[in-house]
Order: sequence, then structure tokens, then C-alpha cells
Amino acid sequence: MAKSELKPCPFCGGSARILRLRSGKYCVACSSCGARGGAVWVKDWHDTPFVAQGQAAKLWNARNEMIGG
Repeated sequence: MAKSELKPCPFCGGSARILRLRSGKYCVACSSCGARGGAVWVKDWHDTPFVAQGQAAKLWNARNEMIGG
């Protein structure tokens, strides 16, 4: 998932990035205010974290649309 595919933060307009959390989950977070989208696990049947990163990005972008961004 390319950084350019992430929508800006719906709260402050800052740029977003994909984070790998200590728990092994992935989420998207704002670089400015720290707002976070939903966290997604890498599933056993996926042999790559890119699937989880893509799902985290979809959650972030969908949340942005629900707020009106």
C-alpha cells in the first residue's frame, strides 16, 4: 500500500502512514495529531503483511469518508 493511497487525517488534515504495532497488528495513524484507524492482524492464511496493511488502509480511508473528508 503506497503512502499516496492514504487519505489525509479527517481531524487535522495531516499525512497518514501505516504503522506496525508491537502486538503485530497494522494500523494507519496521522503523523501530526496521532489519530489512528482500526488495527488489523496478519492472518494465518496470509503469507504476507501487505494484506493486513491494505485492510488497515481501507479502514482509514472509509472512516475518513464517514466523517465527511
